[in-house]
Amino acid sequence: MKKILLAPNSFKECSDSTEVANILEKLIDKGKDLKILKLPISDGGDGFLNVCIEYFNLKILTFTAPAPYGNDLIDVRVGYSTNGNIVYIESAEVIGLRRIPVEKRHPLLLNSKGLGVLIQSIIESGLNVDKIIIGIGGTGTSDLGLGLCSVFGLRLFDLYNKEAKIIPENFFSVQEFLWPNINLPFKIELVTDVDNRLLGTEGAVGVFAKQKGATKGETKVLKLGFEKIVKLFINKKLINSANELNGAGGGLAAGLQIFFDAKIIKAKNFINRMLSYKIDEFAPDFVVTGEGAFDEQSIMDKGAKIVIENCVSRNIPVFLVCGKIDKDLLKDLGVKIIPIELQSFFKNQRESIENFQKGLELAGEKIIKHVFSS
Repeated sequence: MKKILLAPNSFKECSDSTEVANILEKLIDKGKDLKILKLPISDGGDGFLNVCIEYFNLKILTFTAPAPYGNDLIDVRVGYSTNGNIVYIESAEVIGLRRIPVEKRHPLLLNSKGLGVLIQSIIESGLNVDKIIIGIGGTGTSDLGLGLCSVFGLRLFDLYNKEAKIIPENFFSVQEFLWPNINLPFKIELVTDVDNRLLGTEGAVGVFAKQKGATKGETKVLKLGFEKIVKLFINKKLINSANELNGAGGGLAAGLQIFFDAKIIKAKNFINRMLSYKIDEFAPDFVVTGEGAFDEQSIMDKGAKIVIENCVSRNIPVFLVCGKIDKDLLKDLGVKIIPIELQSFFKNQRESIENFQKGLELAGEKIIKHVFSS
């Protein structure tokens, strides 16, 4: 009997990892002589909460928070564990790209205030909380987490000592800030979907602004604004250097590090905590993983790469199922990889996204054919 481990990451704006694993199981398990184990993963981005609910047996609670744009209110789920009094939050549930229509994706005009309101609501609920773990990824905002901090009293001021609205469009004009040194009644830990610095060519803006909807001109404004704010924080001795800050979530991780002493949990450690012993226990013949796109961002320790690394030392072949795959990145990963690019089944990327489940069906057929021909 062949054994297959299904450990997909989420496919951004198509389906989260739990849904992908369920779909693949139905497609592959068709009376064949197979044993399948589902182990959906999350590197902090889309689907983080569903994965945590499944692994940690969480109670689902619902709060209300402002949407990333306009004046609408949205219902936001969190997970609660009485074992340790821990709340799990997925940032994408509040300020994710999936919450923002394409025509509203202008990161210069958006902020992370909704996430701050959510945290404040948890405090006011009277829930017994010792720690909040936030999965950071898939966000549509790029504001250094300052919108979140505004809920707890952060204020920005321009050259004329006029208070500035906390959106990235205004960051370059900021000359001063006010922070009341709030101490939260719990610790905060962050599971980050990428391991990259805040500033520089590989930083939060340089790599991710485009996918959040920023044009080249807007990206330049974002970079200048980030540099200005960070320089101000250094001058005020809040930090020693930008090098100590994480760029995940459009700088959301950095803001939480600076103002709330949040600790970073690398996605690799978070995933390995659940994945490594399961692989050894199940001893699969094949592993199936994947995500929306396998590209230069994936190499920054995103989900699919972490799964692949777990398979290298165990010499387990990996089916890499993604919407789009940069095959030049596969040659140095040190394990047998069978790439299946969903986009190759269709005329273009848009068609592959619109027919996502059909693409997974075709991928499932290729997986079955390969497994039983090897």
